[in-house]
Amino acid sequence: MENNPIEKIAEESERKIMRFTNIDSEDFTHSFRGISITIQKGHSYVGRLPEVDHLAIHLARKILSREKKAKMPANDSKGVQLFNDKEIAELKQKILSFVAEEQPERVTAEQARKEDIENLENKYEKKEIPIVTPDDVTKKDVIKDLESRGVKVDVSKSKEELLEQLMELESKGE
Repeated sequence: MENNPIEKIAEESERKIMRFTNIDSEDFTHSFRGISITIQKGHSYVGRLPEVDHLAIHLARKILSREKKAKMPANDSKGVQLFNDKEIAELKQKILSFVAEEQPERVTAEQARKEDIENLENKYEKKEIPIVTPDDVTKKDVIKDLESRGVKVDVSKSKEELLEQLMELESKGE
């Protein structure tokens, strides 16, 4: 099934690995997808493009706002634009650097099925299956099993003899 163009762009962007460097004079904290991230001043870390691009935009805005507010008179903060897209883009170039681009993971239908089966087995097959011992099986159970296989049962035989007959049938694949 083909992805729509927006999904394709998102997938390509997720494969780009970038280095985010906090070029500010103080630590920077911001959230991405509900997770708070702190990068100490002068430190960097490697992440995927959507995350680090989001953080870079907010770090650039923080730096530009602080610089412009410092240059303004204290009582002159009415409706002043503190930054524009060009200034943010210029600062982002200093904050972000390209590291690598991962190749899309190509999985055959057979590999996907195998992974799915393994996941299902791990999820559902871990239930304990009680082990039935000969003591748990009654003579009546053995007779019923033999009859269900089309065998004429001699009910005068002991449970052990009937079990032996059943085991013999199973070893023959009947």
